[in-house]
Amino acid sequence: MHSMFRSIGLVPGVAFLGFALAAAGCGGGGGSIITKVPITVSLPVSTVVVQQDGTPVVVPIDITSTSETALVAVSGLPSGLQEEYAASDTNPSGSLKFTASAATPVGTYTPTVTVNSASQTASTNFTLVVTAVAMTGNMTHVTRSQA
Repeated sequence: MHSMFRSIGLVPGVAFLGFALAAAGCGGGGGSIITKVPITVSLPVSTVVVQQDGTPVVVPIDITSTSETALVAVSGLPSGLQEEYAASDTNPSGSLKFTASAATPVGTYTPTVTVNSASQTASTNFTLVVTAVAMTGNMTHVTRSQA
């Protein structure tokens, strides 16, 4: 008779253990945890050199995201410098085109590229160098005659 009571005493413990294991296997009944994959942005070069003569310079931009769309903004550009982002056909990576005019001040700048995609933001900095147009061609040499 004693062994019969001991067996009955184990039943609630085994039942509770079974329930606990089932709940743990189902995520605890509290839902699931979804982890976002962080987006990244990078340029293959650290320095972009643009001349004041209006010649465009195109730089690839690599964006890793779970979305195929992205909003790209570049801040910290000097006045007179135009920037244009063009996405590729299949993902948010693409290219940035920089064009300086004669009104763009010569100098070194540190712009920031900011990308918004998949409800996340990522940014990177690069060095932008605006150079003057080199003078080439024939120059007329003028001399004064002494009287």
